[in-house]
Amino acid sequence: MAIKKTAASKELKMRQKAGTAPKFPYTTKPSSLRRLLQDIPKKPKPPKFDESLLKSWGFSDANDYSMVRVLKAIGLLGSNNTPTDIYSQYMRLDGGAAALAEPIKRIYEPLFHASHTPYKEPTEKLQNLFNIHSGGGERALDQQIQTFKALCEYTSFENSGKAPEQSPAVPVIARSAPAAPPHPGSGAPAIHINVHIHLPENKSRRDYEAMIEDIGRYIFGRSDSGRRDE
Repeated sequence: MAIKKTAASKELKMRQKAGTAPKFPYTTKPSSLRRLLQDIPKKPKPPKFDESLLKSWGFSDANDYSMVRVLKAIGLLGSNNTPTDIYSQYMRLDGGAAALAEPIKRIYEPLFHASHTPYKEPTEKLQNLFNIHSGGGERALDQQIQTFKALCEYTSFENSGKAPEQSPAVPVIARSAPAAPPHPGSGAPAIHINVHIHLPENKSRRDYEAMIEDIGRYIFGRSDSGRRDE
């Protein structure tokens, strides 16, 4: 009797869940979404996403257009299906995948509250999380999960939120040249030269070395060997 009650209770909860609307974006073709996310950086930036564009990119299935609502949800497309600034960032071959990290964390916030890395959780754990935080029937829940996994496969979470690497700030350098000895018999006093150098921050070490060498050569009269030119 207890087993029958448990089964009936579970079936009732499933019916109640199926009667609620899905809370997360999803496509009915997650496999196509994976291919599209892979192709976007390789394609020219289109003026607008529509069925004709998708077909020209090889997405001719009638269900492929459901990907557009996912792209709009994560901010790749605007309300009028035009590519956004996030789309332009995602197109970058170097580090573009990090552009989706913050939008995905925002959309799937309950999942990131339950796990530091929900995109690494096994399917069973994701099924539990989506059952708790979303709605829809069994098929809709599965498509939400597969959509989430597809998005995360083409997103870099490790590099998100980090400031771009810059060359370290170079302090102002003050150097004093040794006193230049007067020519014999000239009676001229020794001259001391103080040079203050402001170096730019966006140069390589070799650039800095070349600048110092040029200063030594043209101001202090030193050769590459470090000796004073006669």
